Order: sequence, then C-alpha cells, then structure tokens
Amino acid sequence: MAFCSFSKDCDGNSYVTVENKFITKYLPEADGFAVKVYLYGLYLCENADSDFGLKSMAEVLKTTETKIAEAFEFWEDYDLVQVVSKAPFAVQYLPVRSAVGRPKRVRYEQYADFNKELQRKMQKVGKFVSSGDYLKYMRFLEENAIQPQALLLVAEYCINKKGDAVSPSYIFNKAKKLLAGGASTYEQVERELSNYNEHESELVAVLAALGGYQRAPDETDYALYRKWTETLGFTKDGVIAAAKKSKRGSMTALEITLEDLYEKGKTDASEVETYLAERETLANLTFRIARKLGVKVSNPATYIDEYVEKWFTYGFEDGSLLDIALFCLKTERGSFDSMNAIVNRLFANGIVTKESVKAFLKEKNDELKLFEKIRDICGTIRKNATNVSLIRTWRDWNFSDEMILEAAKRSATSSNPVPYMNKILSDWKQAEIFQVKNIPDAAPSASNTAGAARGYVSPAIEAANAKADRERYYALLREKAQSRADKYVRKANGNVRFKELTAELSTMEISLAKAEVFDPKKLPALLEKKTSLLGERRELLAEMGIAEEDLLPKFTCKKCSDTGFLKNGVACDCYKK
Repeated sequence: MAFCSFSKDCDGNSYVTVENKFITKYLPEADGFAVKVYLYGLYLCENADSDFGLKSMAEVLKTTETKIAEAFEFWEDYDLVQVVSKAPFAVQYLPVRSAVGRPKRVRYEQYADFNKELQRKMQKVGKFVSSGDYLKYMRFLEENAIQPQALLLVAEYCINKKGDAVSPSYIFNKAKKLLAGGASTYEQVERELSNYNEHESELVAVLAALGGYQRAPDETDYALYRKWTETLGFTKDGVIAAAKKSKRGSMTALEITLEDLYEKGKTDASEVETYLAERETLANLTFRIARKLGVKVSNPATYIDEYVEKWFTYGFEDGSLLDIALFCLKTERGSFDSMNAIVNRLFANGIVTKESVKAFLKEKNDELKLFEKIRDICGTIRKNATNVSLIRTWRDWNFSDEMILEAAKRSATSSNPVPYMNKILSDWKQAEIFQVKNIPDAAPSASNTAGAARGYVSPAIEAANAKADRERYYALLREKAQSRADKYVRKANGNVRFKELTAELSTMEISLAKAEVFDPKKLPALLEKKTSLLGERRELLAEMGIAEEDLLPKFTCKKCSDTGFLKNGVACDCYKK
C-alpha cells in the first residue's frame, strides 16, 4: 500500500487540487504545520512511489515522524483523512465535501498568557513548545474542566520530574489523574502536588529499603503510601521497617505485608520489626520441620498461620518440634496434619517442656526399636501408626518385650502376623501367663504354627490361622508361577514381530468364530493362515530360547494348579505333603 493515496471517491489528476471547503472551513482552525503536512500528503497521493514512507516525509519536511503522525491524527478527527495502518504508517485521504467532523474553534487569544508561561517553563530545561504542541495544550484545556493556571502547575511539576524528557502526553496523563481525583482548580492541584512533594523523600527511602528497586516514585506509589500512612495508620518508620524485611522487593509485595501487619495491629516501627523478626524465625523453623517431615514447602505463610505459630504459642521449643517431626516421618506420618495431631495430644497431656517431650519420644523410639525386632522375625509388616501403637497396648497389658517377641516367633509363618500376635497375647492375658516359662508347650518350633498355638490359643483362633496359613501358602505358589511366566512373556514381547503375530492371532480367533457361523467357506483359508502364523510364532520363540509352555504358569501341583482344591471341591493332599 502506498504511504498516501486517494480513496476511490477522490478524482486524482496531474495537479494538486485543494477543495475550497478545506480552505474556508478547516485551514483557519489549524496551525501551519498541520496544513503543511496535509498539503504535502495531497501531493504524495499522486506523485510518490510505494517506497516513500513516513521517514521520507519527515526528512523532506525537516521534522520528526512522530509530529507528522500527530498531524495526520489531527486531520483524522475531522474526517479528512483515515489512518489505515500504524505499521507501516499509511494514510488515505477522504473527500472534504463528505467530511462530518467539525473542528472545535479554539480562541487562541484567551490562552496567550498560558502559552507564554508554558514556553518560559519549558525553556528552563531546553525545550521549545511548537505551534502543534500549543494547539494540543489549548485543546486539552477546552476539552477538560481544568483551570489554565492549574495545568501550568502540573506542567511545572512534570518538568521538575522529567527534565528535558517531559512531553505533552506525560503532562496530560498527570493532569487527568488529578482530575479523576477531583482536583481541577489551582488550589486543589497545588494541595495534591504538595502532598506528592511532601512524601517524595519518604517514598524514595521506602524504594531504597526494598533494595534493587532504583526508580523515581510514580502516582501509584504515592496512592499506596497515602493509604498506608493515612488510612491504615502506619508510621513512616513502620513502612520502611516492613520494606527492609520484604523478600520480593516490590511495592505490591510490601502492600501484602503491610495489610497482614495491619490485621495484627502492628503499625509502628518497633512493633513491625518485632513481629516480622518473629515471622522470619517461624518461617525458618517451618522449612526445617518440613525437611524433617519430608514435605516440600515453597510458601511457609500458610503453614505458619495454621500450625507452627500455634505450636510456638503452646510453648514447644524448636528442638522438640524437630524431634517430633522426625518421629512422624519414622512412623509414616510425614505431614503437617499428622504432626499437628501428635502435638495437640502432647499439649493436652501437659507434655510441652523439652525434657517431657524427650522422655515421650524416647519411649516411642523404644517402641519403634521393638517393632523393628518384630518385623525382623515376622517379615513384611507395614510400619504404620496403627501397628506401632499395638506395642503400647501390649505393654499396657503388662507384657514384657521378651513375651512380645515370643508371640512374634509363634506368629512368624502366619499370613497376618500382627493380628495373630494380638490373638496369642490376648489368650495369654486371659490365662494370666506373663512369663515365657509359664507358657504351656513353651518350646515349639517357630515354623510349626499349629503346634506353637496348642496350649495357649483357643481352637477357633487356631483353626482360623491354620486356614489363613494354607491360603497364604498357595497364594505364594501361584504368584511364583505367574511371575515366572510373566518374565518370559515380557522377553518375547520385546520382539516387535512376535507382538504383531500375537495381535494377529487374537484377531484370527474372532474371524474364525464369525466364519464358522456365517461363512463356512472361508474356514479352510483362515485355518491355513492361522497355522502359518503359529509356525512363525514358534520359530521366533525358538530363536529367543523360549518354549511355548514357558509363556504359561507352571504350577507346583498339577492336580489342583496350586489352588488347594480339586475340581470336585475336595481339598488336595499336596499341602500335607
């Protein structure tokens, strides 16, 4: 698209034609630069090639691309042109006769003093106000209910802040924010700006305290600072103290911290410093507890509020809490919720001091050690809170560790050792047998569970456990046979062609079943293909050193397939053998 072009409604020719309506209606209301841009654009509509752009026009007219773009936007307000593209910048001229935009008549004479004072202020920083900029300021005054002297005050404030980098848009944005806050007169703007100047040094100190936040305060910063000091009641030193403790170094993070402090009633510097120091201590403790529990914590605030601060208030010392956390991990209770249950129980029982907690944990760790001895005897027993707590129960029944371990030996071959130990110890308790020498038939083999039980376990319990042992025996045999078969299947499936053949044979069975019912003529061909696939499958297995029967479980007992029962429901004699 060309930089400037006529719309389809314009009649182009070899001359630059300016409609009379533009000269009589629009030209008197525009400054000379805007008119120059408009006329040169008309010329370009017929005389420029596609390579001529905004930069080229700026070079010809000895100005900047920004000023030219602003001039076209000025004419766009009056429907004389249309900016059809920003990148690359492209303008389409519209016929003046159909323009509906009405220029606003600006009475330049009433802003003469304003313009002079604005020019004087700008020249202090080496800036010059162009006629186009004058028009912007005057249009801003016409369109916004702000006094000229008030706008000059805003301009002076912005000049002091930005120096030679100040721009009309920066001044207008600042003025609009003041207007939004209800400041439009000289007195109102002066009061607002004085608040900015008054708090500027304080805000600079706050930003410096945040660390790595080197910039000048902006309007948002002022609004936040006024909220903190005027609405929430923080002292200047209180805000700075909170800023120094802010880890994320931003005004947003500081806002969150101060709102939390306000809820806790901490607003002056000493209160803020004390509270945040305590929170930092609690945060470090929270991370240490989390590591002991095996829990990952990214933001400690939630855990502090819900758990750690309460534990600290209960009077527990850091070392005690860390020891409790380690105990929780050992007993598979590695979470803050589980630890909270233990801490609450200790507090309810008055176990808070370092010495009392240490004594409690020593007792519990002794129970854990005994549990490990039981697990060494009985094999796989899950170390959870329920199983470990049984040791405390057995000890409350007045059984010594020697008696508890004796019960473990007699339960070692049971499929459920812990329930079996409970039954044995319960029977002994009822019979008031609390020493090994008093156990009837006290020296049976640990592998002979039925014999071990005789004399101190009721017949019903003995029968139930004998059944459980039998089921466990056969389950282990079946698992062993199945595991062996699964190993060969995995090895065979490592061959891609073998997996394909297995899938094809599976589909083949469905095809054979359908053909047998609906289309018997296909059966011979399908059976021949199946035979071929089976032959190829056997060859592949032979190459891998695998027999067909290796893919199926090889049960120890051929009669009952390691189930313990024959097909007629009679118990198999293989268990006795």
